[in-house]
Amino acid sequence: MTAAERTIDEDVERRLIDGLRANDREIMAELFDSYSSLAYGLALRTLSDPGEAEDVVQESFLALWRQAERLDPTRGVRSYLLTIVHNKTIDRLRRKGRRPEAALEFAEAVPDNSEDLAESVARQAEGETVRAALVTLPAEQRRTVEMTYFGGLTIAEVANHMSVPVGTVKSRLRLALQHLRRRLAEA
Repeated sequence: MTAAERTIDEDVERRLIDGLRANDREIMAELFDSYSSLAYGLALRTLSDPGEAEDVVQESFLALWRQAERLDPTRGVRSYLLTIVHNKTIDRLRRKGRRPEAALEFAEAVPDNSEDLAESVARQAEGETVRAALVTLPAEQRRTVEMTYFGGLTIAEVANHMSVPVGTVKSRLRLALQHLRRRLAEA
């Protein structure tokens, strides 16, 4: 991504965040139109229940609306929204006593019939980029990311499963995410 593209992206993010903070319904509608398919795909992939996935998406957009003051323009609305969706799906699974069945394939979005071909191709390329970045991680870090983000385990559960201290899991996760951020920024 060039410096000019980053500036445009930052300007768009700033406009979206400012609109959310001002309770601009048109901005919220724009965000919903842009990201609802992606959010639904993530929720459905994890929950395997269309009704629950729809509920999670609605709850997530509402949480985004209510938490607009906490948004960081450098992180981006999309990233923040998908984090909310991920956390809400994991919370829902924990309440039901289930674990998500998604693993590394999580990066592939569930196709949506309303999605045009260009979006579908872009989403698949993005998933391939994420998977390629994950493969570059050391095995312990990759496994930690998979168990935490795709397996829905807490840090304490990962530590117990891997027979390592909680601090080690936190360090592996922090290092992995730093590495992934760098790799994805280069892509």
